[in-house]
Amino acid sequence: SSFLLLIGKLAGPDTFEPEHGIILQNKDELLIPLLLEEMPSAKEFKDAISSLSPEQQRFAKAFRSMKLSSSVFGVCVVQLKPQLELLLNLPEKSLTKEIRLTQDLLSLFIDYQIPSDLLSYDGADDLDPLSKVEVVKGHVKKVFDMVDEMKDRDLKEE
Repeated sequence: SSFLLLIGKLAGPDTFEPEHGIILQNKDELLIPLLLEEMPSAKEFKDAISSLSPEQQRFAKAFRSMKLSSSVFGVCVVQLKPQLELLLNLPEKSLTKEIRLTQDLLSLFIDYQIPSDLLSYDGADDLDPLSKVEVVKGHVKKVFDMVDEMKDRDLKEE
């Protein structure tokens, strides 16, 4: 299966602001070393700065405030199959057993940057789920055929 791993900041109680992302497929592994510095509690901080001058206390409080504002970061993992189903107008779980189709779709989106409207199902809503998947498979085959033709043409020109 495939996942989108996002890292970013928590901007509010229900807001995640992604800054970087990576797509992980199949058995990809990712190790993220984290350098963690423990922040003192509010009471520990107050005790630590109590002997400082008022100017130093203001500076220390400002510094702590800046550290706190940037220290809340989050990691978000998004499973790609359900998002692909939504994007392609397919019913839920219709790509569950379609491993090859899922890999082909990801390849077209990532490697060739094919727009989703060329691959998505845009027919009648009352069609059964398997038929909708077959329509998308047909779109994928047509696009891959076009890509192969372009590759062959480029090779002949060289």
